[in-house]
Amino acid sequence: MFKQLAPYLAPLLALALVAWRMSRHSAGRPLNPSRLWIRPAILTLLLATTFLHPPAIGVVTLTAFAAAIAVGGVLGFVLAGHQALRLDPATGKITSKMSRVGMALFLGLFVARYAVRMLVVGGQAPDKLMAHSAQITTYTDIGLFFVLALVGAQSWELWRRTRPMLAEHAARRADGTPEKAV
Repeated sequence: MFKQLAPYLAPLLALALVAWRMSRHSAGRPLNPSRLWIRPAILTLLLATTFLHPPAIGVVTLTAFAAAIAVGGVLGFVLAGHQALRLDPATGKITSKMSRVGMALFLGLFVARYAVRMLVVGGQAPDKLMAHSAQITTYTDIGLFFVLALVGAQSWELWRRTRPMLAEHAARRADGTPEKAV
């Protein structure tokens, strides 16, 4: 019985760890808008390195890349829209807390990613996977485009939402107006 459940234990533990980590910060996690570009930049560099020696890419693969970018971008905006942002009036620091809807979306994406991975591998032995390595590489490239679009859109939307908060905070500090928590 343990042998049958073993493939599911690692993702379940990872899922539990992610859920615990997201919920443990009751006040939210610090968010530095000036550093939101770093994760998308790193992912872009990593994606670029995978295409240093590009495989043959057809119309279907390009369409899949475009679809992954579109879906990742939309989900990135949705996830960022479900993050509660709070400005500390004393320090001007922003904290971010994912809402329950955002957490459910993230965890759902995690489960969907693992399910797709299980379908792609399909319980095949490693030697049989080698025969499908070009196809698996294409699937992982599609996944990379999806993640890049998701993280990029999420970072952009968070940056866009924090700009007015920081501008208002700076204006109030310049005017000497007492501040209230936002």
